[in-house]
Amino acid sequence: MDALERELTRAGDTIGRNEPRIRRLLQQLDLDTSALNTLRETQGWITTTRPNLRRRSETIRSQHTEWSTTPTGPTGLSDFDEAVYGKASQNPDVYSALVKLADAQKTHKLDPKTAAELEKRTGDKTFTAALLNAMGGAQFRTLMVFAMQGPRNADKTRLRDALAKTLATASPHLGEPWRKDLTTFNGFTPKQRANAQSIAQALLTGGPFDTAFLTSVATKLNDWDRKQPRGSTIGLIPQMDVPHIDPMVTVMKALSRDPEAAQDFFAKDQTALKHFLIERPMGDQGKALGVVLELATLKFRDHDGTPQAPSRGFISAKLASELVHLEGARIRTGEPPSSHLQTDTLGKILAGYISDLNWSASALDVPDKPQVISADDPTGPQVDPWGAQFAKFNLELILKEVAVEPKAFGTVILAQREYSNWLLNNGAMKYTKDKNLESLLTNANMAGAGFGLITNAAGVARIEDAKNLDETRKRNIKLIMAAINTGFAVTATAPAWMVTGQVISAWSGMAEELVGQEEENKARIEENAKVDHNRVMFRDLTASALLRHGMLGSADPPTAPHPWASLEGLKKEDEPRQNPNNFIKDDGKTLMTREEMHDKAASNSTDSSRREWAYRRWLLRGLSGPLWRSVDREMQLGFSESFPKLGPS
Repeated sequence: MDALERELTRAGDTIGRNEPRIRRLLQQLDLDTSALNTLRETQGWITTTRPNLRRRSETIRSQHTEWSTTPTGPTGLSDFDEAVYGKASQNPDVYSALVKLADAQKTHKLDPKTAAELEKRTGDKTFTAALLNAMGGAQFRTLMVFAMQGPRNADKTRLRDALAKTLATASPHLGEPWRKDLTTFNGFTPKQRANAQSIAQALLTGGPFDTAFLTSVATKLNDWDRKQPRGSTIGLIPQMDVPHIDPMVTVMKALSRDPEAAQDFFAKDQTALKHFLIERPMGDQGKALGVVLELATLKFRDHDGTPQAPSRGFISAKLASELVHLEGARIRTGEPPSSHLQTDTLGKILAGYISDLNWSASALDVPDKPQVISADDPTGPQVDPWGAQFAKFNLELILKEVAVEPKAFGTVILAQREYSNWLLNNGAMKYTKDKNLESLLTNANMAGAGFGLITNAAGVARIEDAKNLDETRKRNIKLIMAAINTGFAVTATAPAWMVTGQVISAWSGMAEELVGQEEENKARIEENAKVDHNRVMFRDLTASALLRHGMLGSADPPTAPHPWASLEGLKKEDEPRQNPNNFIKDDGKTLMTREEMHDKAASNSTDSSRREWAYRRWLLRGLSGPLWRSVDREMQLGFSESFPKLGPS
């Protein structure tokens, strides 16, 4: 090809030099020059053909030098596929990649230089888009299957990863026809399952993908999967590097890398959530599905947009409401008998919507209908995000399942403690600002209702004999105690809807630590094993909030109803911090935890419990003042409403 180009160049130059001379000579002799037009046309053809020949020459050279370790044959000639060259838009690298990848499929051998050149260009938007559009979706799928078939080796792993990254880079430029071509395969044979898994693996290995592309391909794979006969979803895929595989698990793992795609997958298909929660078990027991649903419901929280033009925060709340509705229906009907989600996921989602859980616990009449609510908490400092409507009986059913798993239950308990702190702190701040007690009383009632709902569902209620507690209930009591006794607190100005995302992950970790703590002695567990103790723990939380905001008297100087104004045995000149009955920390506004009140160094039980009894004396014998009694009464009322069969406390 190079020699032909040189000869054509020489011919063109010769024509260019001599045609004018011949024309002048013929004109001087008054002869016809029309035949010379053929020479000019020939020169023009050579001029336009040379670049095309040069591109072909560069293409062949690229194919056999850059993309191949194998040179051309002894004659120096090489096959050239005009059809492929046209598809490649005359791009040497695109043509070389197409030819060499096709050769690899035919020979089952991947040229190392082909893999290396492809790897070098996986981030090139122009190259990747040109290559995959020229290749087509079906051929890409076939290549991915080839890269995943047979025993693992370094070359095939390189090819698989390079193809996946190429797909990710090109994804914004691969339209609907290409995506359809990629995912169009009929039947549920092992070969077709290999097709599905190869695409899913590309979505997982590559990335980041264009969100619309990832959502579209994931949805198309789900459409294929849903046509399978039930029970045949998870099967053996021969010759794949993973023996037993569920393609939709891989799809979920890919979606978990893009929160927007995770949400769009469920939001754009109104039947998808029910399908995965009720109809379609997952090969990994719902772990990957749970991560995707956590992102879809918790990542985006806002009060933007409208129901007609919903924001991502609106969609989050809608999905959360639908999830609780579906899970509640599943438990009531027993179909399926167990959740397709990990209990940990349910705990995180309930924790993320803890404010809505409290609304449902206190409202009592919330209907069992998936719905987004816009009602804002008037006692809060700023606008709440879109809320999720939960029927109370659905929450009770789900909480009973969550309570079986200590980490999940611990996450919900910590969320409730956090939200209760927020409610009480905001109510206290409003009172100190404008002496309006209504917000504090209302918030105490709501926090009590939420705490009561969780306590009731956890199986702690109506236990008369601590010896009859099973291990699960004992553990749940300990988790509630540990959550209340931790120093976990939020700033009073933090919005309730901050209970999301990273905060939930932190609670999940804290819950794990609580579960792993050394067990308290049996006597203490049995002593605290009644519903009344959970009321007491919540009462401690409420008293702590009021003290923190100076609503129960001043510490310096001590004025009633502050505890330092009425400590037993305290004289006017004494330092209250040194009093053996003191149950307030040195700052004068922080209540000790029950553990801190208990003096482990004391030589007898009377002295070891002295602070606890001093606290009871102040709290229950009229020393804490009328404001405390009003708030405590409202909190206890809210708590009792979650135990309708128990009657008044």
